[in-house]
Amino acid sequence: MKNINVILISIAILCIAAQSAQSAPIVSFEPSNQNVLQGDLFTMNITVDPQGVETMGAQYYIYFDNTMLNATQQIEGTFLSYDGANTLIMPNRFNNTIGLIEYGETRIGVTNGVTSPGVLATITFLAKEPGIMDLEMSDVLLSDPEANEIPGVVVTSATVNISETHFDISGYVNYDNGDPVSGPDVTVTNLNTSEIFIAQVNDSSNYYLISTNFAHISSDHVLRFDASDDFGNSSSFDYTVTHVEMDYEGFVQNITLIIPDTSPPAITNIIANDITKDSATITWDTDEISDSLVKYGISPGDYTQTVYGPENSLHHSIDLTGLALDTTYYYVVNSTDASSNSAESIEYQFTTFPEIIVVIDDAVAMTGNNAITSLMITNITNVGTADISLIYNQSVIQVIDVTNSDFDFMDADIDNMNGITRIGAFQTSSGGLNGNVTVANITLLAAGTGGEFTSLELTINELKEASSEEISIFAGVRNGTFTIWETTPPLILNPTAEPSSIPEDTDLDPRWGETAYLSVTITDECGVDNVIINLSSIGGVSDQIMTRIPDTDIWTVTVNASTGSAALFNDSYQPHYLTIYATDTFGNVNSSMGIPLTVMLNGDVSGNGEVTLYDATYLANHILNKPGFETMNPQVAEVSGNSAVSFYDAMYLSKYILAEPGFGVLH
Repeated sequence: MKNINVILISIAILCIAAQSAQSAPIVSFEPSNQNVLQGDLFTMNITVDPQGVETMGAQYYIYFDNTMLNATQQIEGTFLSYDGANTLIMPNRFNNTIGLIEYGETRIGVTNGVTSPGVLATITFLAKEPGIMDLEMSDVLLSDPEANEIPGVVVTSATVNISETHFDISGYVNYDNGDPVSGPDVTVTNLNTSEIFIAQVNDSSNYYLISTNFAHISSDHVLRFDASDDFGNSSSFDYTVTHVEMDYEGFVQNITLIIPDTSPPAITNIIANDITKDSATITWDTDEISDSLVKYGISPGDYTQTVYGPENSLHHSIDLTGLALDTTYYYVVNSTDASSNSAESIEYQFTTFPEIIVVIDDAVAMTGNNAITSLMITNITNVGTADISLIYNQSVIQVIDVTNSDFDFMDADIDNMNGITRIGAFQTSSGGLNGNVTVANITLLAAGTGGEFTSLELTINELKEASSEEISIFAGVRNGTFTIWETTPPLILNPTAEPSSIPEDTDLDPRWGETAYLSVTITDECGVDNVIINLSSIGGVSDQIMTRIPDTDIWTVTVNASTGSAALFNDSYQPHYLTIYATDTFGNVNSSMGIPLTVMLNGDVSGNGEVTLYDATYLANHILNKPGFETMNPQVAEVSGNSAVSFYDAMYLSKYILAEPGFGVLH
């Protein structure tokens, strides 16, 4: 038993001796000395060398001078996780306000510790102000797998030497007219850090200076310049610092203050150019860049339309389109500069051209005869070239000759086999033709028969200005017609009057008052142009116009047929005719047709065209209520005008028929 105790004591002594032979763990900065420039970002590693002692966790505190340094980042190293073990970090933070960095980390999920050296954490610092500063760690603890503190840890310190840097921003402040701004207010804001720098200035100078260092400005930082004077004029802009400027420790930036513009643009040289039948271009100049506006209308001072051009320019041009033909337009121009100063001109005017039309006149000729028609361009300006085709029915007409052009040169290609003639003309001298221009006079032969016609159809192949650009001119066409004269009068069919008889007018005797309306209709079959009916035989007009029923060949008129007829009749009955005059498009007249019309005398009961003893007796017996006469129409025998056939009417008629004295001639 004694021997066993001796052995155990010996083993314990050997273990203690082995432990005391191991070196103590070391926690240190790496590198231990840093030489940096003011404004530099630099890193330092916190390393741990366990010296063979199993280390399960570690922590440290670092205090620093926050006027010289700022911590910007702290990231974990691989010391405790080198073998893939998971770790728990708590805490990992830094506070630049008080100048403190904290870090703690431990292995989890494993039972063994770390015995190899490694980086516990890496810290990034910003060097702010020049000088030498010592970095020291405090509260440094290392723990073993049993969560016991490892004793005797050696902690080393580090030294940071920050060398001073300079970064100067300077320049001059002037007005946009070149005058200096004395004692300007200039500030520069670093938009990346929100720091504001106020420039040093002198009231007697326009120079400014901002002195700082790399701690406050770095490459790619965006600086906002704000400058102003004592009168409220200011300028503001952004500027990005370059790597080259960092190498040169600053840059020069001159500043321009814009004096507010209170003067409107001066408008000159207002002209209406390129006027056509439906468009015009208005141009003008200004003494400063500004926008463009034209206000216009067809009455002075009443500008109902506007066209705006937002582009800023010294020379302005606005196109007016969709204008009316041959119309005077009144307009003003307006320009507004970048400072919202606006100027407007006095009123001007221009007149659009009438429509440009290529036209050929209608022509008429007897079969086998010639007719000359003109091919013209109306309302043209500066025309230099014309190429026009005439298309026609070659069985109706033939083109015989093409002559007499207003152009310097004209030629024609006549193709009567296919019914097309192409006419080309152009100016060989300088200057184009204007107004109504004759392209050519065309001689046409009437090759068909009477009554035939053909359209004279025009096609514009080319119409250009007399200029080096040969600008195309847009024009319309008005086709013509060639008609072969017809000498046969038009044909009239089926003239009718409704009714076929009318009562005699009694307007000459106030006791009588018969009236009737006559409707007359005819049918034509031969291109009738107008129809007139002569109503003078019944007291009407001699040239009563008849009207064609649309889309038919029927002509009709309705008139008061009895007006004025009383004075035209005597005792003997006779039929009357209404003569019809039908005229065709060639001026041929057919007046051979008439419409018979019977005029009923008052008192003519039997309807034979005269008042007889039978009529008088009939009336007398009817008035006396004799049997057999009850069905008589009383209007026919109503003489006295009291709207009833009376005994007076019957006796009047009887005495008239018997030629009794005192009754004279019946009207």
